[in-house]
Amino acid sequence: MHTREPNLQALAERVTKLEAQNRRLKQGGIAVLVFASTLMFMAEAQPDRVIEANSFQLKDSTGKVRAKLSVEGPNGPTLSFLDAKGVHVASLSGGDEPFLVLFRPGTEEQIKLGTFGAMYGLGLYDKGIRAGLTIQPGSSSSLDFFDESGKPQATMQTDQTGASILFSDSAGKITSSWANLHNGNAFFAMDGAAGKFRLAVGKAVGGPSLELEDKDQKVIWSAP
Repeated sequence: MHTREPNLQALAERVTKLEAQNRRLKQGGIAVLVFASTLMFMAEAQPDRVIEANSFQLKDSTGKVRAKLSVEGPNGPTLSFLDAKGVHVASLSGGDEPFLVLFRPGTEEQIKLGTFGAMYGLGLYDKGIRAGLTIQPGSSSSLDFFDESGKPQATMQTDQTGASILFSDSAGKITSSWANLHNGNAFFAMDGAAGKFRLAVGKAVGGPSLELEDKDQKVIWSAP
């Protein structure tokens, strides 16, 4: 009878201590939640960070540079991509005349797309230019083909007067041409190998015609 009361009293004191501990834990948990919520709110309310530098480099897992972003001279910012050997495979440049260049590693082959003054176009290159598409808004557009030395061999073009196809020899001299004009006229001209004569077949508003011209394009024979 005498040992039970002290045991009950000890049990009551233990329960009181546990209740006090639970209250402190709850208060502490609430404080932690409030603190975490405050940090999250501050992080969301913080404005976007701006990182400033003259150049950036992106490296792969082996430490090799695979991309570069830099400002190079008057051309403005340039973004370059490199292969595992450090060879450029693509480049995008900004500025007043932005352009994109694609490289084939190990060769001189390139594809260029960009603006040039009042024109814009696409160029395909090997050792030199091999083909090009050029457009000048409101004026003309042309598709040109070149040989391995970069000399023009054929051209398809349109302008405000009509459309034409031109063929050139190895020296770049036009040897034959075909034109279809907006005024209804059309003609085909073929020059001699030595440039001594010129045969022209045409259709004007008055009817078809056939002319033979000298090297100065003076008519030496015609029909009708």
